[in-house]
Amino acid sequence: MTTRFLARSASALAALCMSAAAMALPLAQFEGQYKLVSSTTEPDSNWRYTKGRIAIKKLDARHVSILHACEWKDSPKEVCSERYVAQERKGAFYLQDRNTSHERMAFDPAARRLTVVTHGVDGTVRRDVYEATTAPLTDKALVRRMKREQDAVDDLVDEPTFGEFGKWEYRNNRIELGSVR
Repeated sequence: MTTRFLARSASALAALCMSAAAMALPLAQFEGQYKLVSSTTEPDSNWRYTKGRIAIKKLDARHVSILHACEWKDSPKEVCSERYVAQERKGAFYLQDRNTSHERMAFDPAARRLTVVTHGVDGTVRRDVYEATTAPLTDKALVRRMKREQDAVDDLVDEPTFGEFGKWEYRNNRIELGSVR
């Protein structure tokens, strides 16, 4: 009886470990270009994008840069871009803790879809969905904004104003696999 219980427990533990390993996200699968396919808000408002692009690039063995260029629905000429650094740890990615407490990201590896959920100070929630693309970025405004963010990331590497990104905190904002709530 005890032997059968131990055998079942061992096989259940092995299955759990294998499913956890299957949920790990390889860096190569996360890297790439993503185009905006939808931007919605709850409640409905103009606080959303009409265009957007995300570029995820490897910085070193454990870090990626996430560059975001966009265009606001209500003011297309306004600055609309952002940059993040994420760290890979035990098969998962964590966004930098600095200035990301209002955002959540999820990546669906099967669909190559990235979802970003942002909580506004007024209680509005924006959900932006991006899908992988191989098409070149040709929109002049997005190209310019993406270049500005790439230059800023290059400055992080060359002249770290906030300290070296490898020494930043990456604890509170895990990039989820699947969908984000």
